[in-house]
Amino acid sequence: MALTTGQRDAVARAFMRTVVGEPCAFVKATLRTAVDNVDDWCDSAATTVPSTSYNASLNATFRTSATSAQKSALLALVCWWRAGRTTPEGQ
Repeated sequence: MALTTGQRDAVARAFMRTVVGEPCAFVKATLRTAVDNVDDWCDSAATTVPSTSYNASLNATFRTSATSAQKSALLALVCWWRAGRTTPEGQ
């Protein structure tokens, strides 16, 4: 089930807390769009083989600026929230 807008916002905040101290070449708006991209990709992957790869589903700015570890962390956080979990702060 797709995340709500509030849940997507919470994932973006959790990502920012998770990667504190890591250099990144993208802004918050790019990250938030990437959260939408990942959640939408998860929806398509839940029912059929997605027509695009995970990496290709990301907006170009995030895809070319984020490290592999950051892309993996974002996917993990979105999947964690989709599984009904939240961060320790509940957000």
